[in-house]
Amino acid sequence: MIEIISLLAIVVAIIIGFWKDVNVGLIALVFALFIGYYGGGIPISEIISYWPMTLFFTTFGITLLFSIAKLNGTLEKLSNTIIYQSRGKKVLIPIIFYFLALILASLGPGNISTSALLLPIGLIIAFRANISVLMVSILIILGSIAGGLSPLAPNGIVALELARLHGVGELGFHIYFNNVLAMTLFSGLVFIALGGLKLRGDRIEIKAPGKFDKQQIFTLLMVLVLVLWVMIGKVNVGFAAFVLSAILFIFKSADQGKAISNVPWSTILLICGTAVLIRVADEVGGVSLLTTFLATLMNEHTAIPIMSILSGVMSIFSSAVGVVMPTLIPTTVELSQELGNVVTPTVLTITIAVASHIVTVSPFSTMGALALASSPEEVNKKSLFKNLFIASFLALIFIAILLWFMNAINIIL
Repeated sequence: MIEIISLLAIVVAIIIGFWKDVNVGLIALVFALFIGYYGGGIPISEIISYWPMTLFFTTFGITLLFSIAKLNGTLEKLSNTIIYQSRGKKVLIPIIFYFLALILASLGPGNISTSALLLPIGLIIAFRANISVLMVSILIILGSIAGGLSPLAPNGIVALELARLHGVGELGFHIYFNNVLAMTLFSGLVFIALGGLKLRGDRIEIKAPGKFDKQQIFTLLMVLVLVLWVMIGKVNVGFAAFVLSAILFIFKSADQGKAISNVPWSTILLICGTAVLIRVADEVGGVSLLTTFLATLMNEHTAIPIMSILSGVMSIFSSAVGVVMPTLIPTTVELSQELGNVVTPTVLTITIAVASHIVTVSPFSTMGALALASSPEEVNKKSLFKNLFIASFLALIFIAILLWFMNAINIIL
């Protein structure tokens, strides 16, 4: 009975969190105490030890570094500089925004920070240039998502850490490469369907960006050092980010208080608090129960589509990084065994990560909501809301078919 209660607690935590507008991670910690200590007899000290310290440390470090880069204008200046390279050609603007979002998110700030930076700029340019605001919204979000599962980005770190902790193994860039491929293919379809090709030959005036100041150049140098240090030196990305943040603070690159306060503490609490409840559910047998149930619905032909749809639907109404991946990735090893290893834990993990992220164009998700909030006043918000919601379900159908096909012909990277 406690196994079922532990699983229901995850759902109830999400419902209460959204209904009462209370951080889901905080609600999850309450349930973790009562289910784990009072229901499962797990010592409180052990429940506290379930707090994912490595994940917390890494996420805090990387978001602090890019909080500095955002505050001193480095990220905005970098964005405007790259956009200027379109030379005013309308057809290039949505494409540039997609790849700009992909590159920025891949380097470390992650999908939400990248979308928050680019959506206000991109949607104003789109509206003034008479380019589909819906198209630019979706492309910026998809680009951010594409880069957001990089091993340097918070969501990518979460996915890789969950895979490592739960026996899937060290996946390196496997999730990232498959995610970039899927998001780029869907972005291409969105670009064509919403009139991107019709923009050929049209132009718009774009002001030349100013030069980077000394602090912005120094910040860019620190970001480059981060990438090289992590990729070549193999240092923990969070630790490297803390070191470089300290250097930037010493040289007054940004206000320390503002940078720390701009760290997404609410998101970190959501991720870590939910992780504690998931671990409790695992300890009392809830994850094993969920694994067995999912296995009864799946076979070698249906495992990928069902897992895609399950991940996507959960993500539309909750958090891919805080709820979906921590709930489902722990099931992949046992689920693969239940299916006779016809689908590997790696493929199932990639499916969960990619499918749970592609639907975040939904207005119920943070980035979809950011698109609504960032759109110019003249844009019909109700229409944009409806279209973003439809786009999220079309994205889910697309990813279920794509990942099934890729697995069927054995081309998942």
